[in-house]
Amino acid sequence: MVTITPVRTGPVSVLTVSGEIDLVSGPLLRTALDEVIDAPDSSALTGVVLDLTAVTFLGSAGLAVLVDAHEHATQRGIALKIVIDGPGSPVARAFQAAAIHEHLDVHSSVGDALLGGEGRPAS
Repeated sequence: MVTITPVRTGPVSVLTVSGEIDLVSGPLLRTALDEVIDAPDSSALTGVVLDLTAVTFLGSAGLAVLVDAHEHATQRGIALKIVIDGPGSPVARAFQAAAIHEHLDVHSSVGDALLGGEGRPAS
């Protein structure tokens, strides 16, 4: 089961995700991200912060959603920033196993992502 809570604050949308992102819930995350990125007022949107700190499992279907969303957002001129917990977290381990953390804009906190700091790969 996954829960996705979107909040729009000015030119940035924050999506807080909790639970498991797997083959069943991956499409729900994809839909939520597409709705934010393709919203009628998305021309005023400069960034999307995806908070995955409460995600307990991230499968290959979820990883594919993140890669696709990153490409989709980039094509629309929108920065997609991903927030994950430390190196031992399920999301960090999935990122490292798939070697995608170097290709995504990864942050350690929502505050850091909102401040626009450069992403740091998860260790």
